[in-house]
Amino acid sequence: MIEIRNLSKRFGSRLALDDVSFVVEAGRVTAFLGPNGAGKTTTMRVLLGLDFADSGQALIDGRRFVDLEAPILSVGALLDARHAHPGRSAFAHLRALALTHGLPQSRVEDVLYDVGLSEVAGKRVGGFSLG
Repeated sequence: MIEIRNLSKRFGSRLALDDVSFVVEAGRVTAFLGPNGAGKTTTMRVLLGLDFADSGQALIDGRRFVDLEAPILSVGALLDARHAHPGRSAFAHLRALALTHGLPQSRVEDVLYDVGLSEVAGKRVGGFSLG
């Protein structure tokens, strides 16, 4: 479960998040929609410990991302593809992540199947639309 509680964040004088709260129940597919500048990426960055909130909490199963023992076993996120080699296939990218975290290749296959992406596993990362 993801819990965002009264999250606020400023970048200088710009208010990026203003007392945002919501809950995403485990096992639910949830869209996070809003216009450019609405705070979607900032919320995700705070949830993943990449930015810090001025106030409020962002929790995964009741814990901050930085307090999870093995985050890769609970959370998968790609906010941008800057760190993925554009010529590498999606499968190869995920396999490299799995291997560096001690996960078997079969887990990559399982996850791709679970999220309906098995058919494009051989597609190069640089060919994916991230919009």
